[in-house]
Amino acid sequence: MFSLNALIADDLRSAIGRLILPVSLFAVVTSASPGPVNIVAASSGVLFGLRRSWRQVLGASLGFALLLLMLGYGAGTLLARWETLQSALRWVGSIFLLYLAWQIYKAPAPGEQGQRMTQPPRFRDGLLAQWVNPKAWIVAATGVSSYTLPGTHYLASVWLLAGVFFMVCLPSIGAWAAFGTAARHLLTYAPALRWFNRSMALMLLASVLSLWL
Repeated sequence: MFSLNALIADDLRSAIGRLILPVSLFAVVTSASPGPVNIVAASSGVLFGLRRSWRQVLGASLGFALLLLMLGYGAGTLLARWETLQSALRWVGSIFLLYLAWQIYKAPAPGEQGQRMTQPPRFRDGLLAQWVNPKAWIVAATGVSSYTLPGTHYLASVWLLAGVFFMVCLPSIGAWAAFGTAARHLLTYAPALRWFNRSMALMLLASVLSLWL
């Protein structure tokens, strides 16, 4: 019995070892590329700095890991069968992202009279943004279908996928917030900051429109 358990453990370690590199590369490419969550992180970095943006970064990273776990444990099959659910997700997600784009677009520059700074994105904002982001669902579904192991190793590979994405999302989304924080020193001129906010809002709008093309 001991030899059998040891053999299974060795086989699992070997399979997981072969999976780590491709999963990590997939996570880096999809997490660091431009998208709604990263655009919001960059805008938050400009307006509030890295420290106050960190809650959104953490929420978005955990939110995507939880999404992977949910799909990996069977919800992905349900979603694939219910086209109405897919359509509802796309509509709800698009409306939420359009709301974020509007908030970024109309965000006032610091020091403008008659206006106040809005609050930085919260932990739950980052968490919710992933769950209503159709792009996140597509990436998660692709990851679960392409980077998990069959048979008895399946659940272990699902947890590996979620863990790797969480560890990669933190620095990837954080880098966008850090970029925004660095750029804020170049955007002290109010019209320049308004231009940046509106550019970020238009990028977010373009990412939403691409879901319907």
